[in-house]
Amino acid sequence: MSKFIIKPISPFDFDLTLGVYGGFRTQSVDLYSRGQFERVLPVEARYYLVTASSTGTVENPEVTVSASPPPAKKGAVEELVDKMKWMMGADLDMTVFYEHAKKVDPILFQITQRLYGLKPPRTPTVFEALIIAITEQQTALAVASELRGRLVKRYGESIHIKEGRYYQFPIPESLAGADPKEIRKLGFSFRKALCMVEAAQKVKSGEIELEALRSASLETILEKLTQVKGIGRWTVEYMMCRGMGRYNVLPANDAGLKAAVSKFYKIGRGVTEGDARRALEQMGEFRGHAALYLIFAYALEKYDLDPRVARRQLELY
Repeated sequence: MSKFIIKPISPFDFDLTLGVYGGFRTQSVDLYSRGQFERVLPVEARYYLVTASSTGTVENPEVTVSASPPPAKKGAVEELVDKMKWMMGADLDMTVFYEHAKKVDPILFQITQRLYGLKPPRTPTVFEALIIAITEQQTALAVASELRGRLVKRYGESIHIKEGRYYQFPIPESLAGADPKEIRKLGFSFRKALCMVEAAQKVKSGEIELEALRSASLETILEKLTQVKGIGRWTVEYMMCRGMGRYNVLPANDAGLKAAVSKFYKIGRGVTEGDARRALEQMGEFRGHAALYLIFAYALEKYDLDPRVARRQLELY
């Protein structure tokens, strides 16, 4: 087993950032339990189970990461480190966002202090973020998580380690060759099944080069991806936040965000996409960060789910 240390930019709350996955373990890829995060990552045509835990503090963060089986090449270790840094948002300085919120939005600033150290968790590939977004269209998160777990176990590669089986998120080649009728049997609507397969086929063929679009404008990405039936603006904006780290965009039509805007800004029921955009307009380039914090704060209150509580209980023993 190979171990290495990652030192994220402070502040960084490991449990808040990755603990969100603990409430949705049925998605079967990002696994968090009692202060430990596990994930299968591919590097140089091999699959590794990466395990991470916090060995520092919010103000002086340190994350110890191990990989199994041990990577034989230095390049593989470096790539695993880079992927974990990206997924944890280790390179992000959230204090700039906090300072901007303090200046323009006292409501949001209070939330940032409550969730101090939370960084936006990101997917290792843009394709994964796109498929996640498609599965979560107009669907409760718990349901989307369950169905996505079935998709992962049906079309994702797996490795057997420590008497357990761990799954990698399906790659474009796998979903491109899938029969939409078989995906439909997993519980997805036929429309979503067709959408996922068509998107995977266009990525596999090179017609859509997702990774090359990382720095493209929102308009360009919308033009490319909305050619796939079933992909709209919300799906693209969600993908850009989760998969590209583009936090200047705002998935304003997100049901959770609209509910959070209604609650915290006391707008009342019937919040529209336009209402959400106007509420966060002053956040400018930090709109995506603001959406994450609002959705997270709303979910913690609604579901009474705080990974920091589990962490504190663990430390008592």
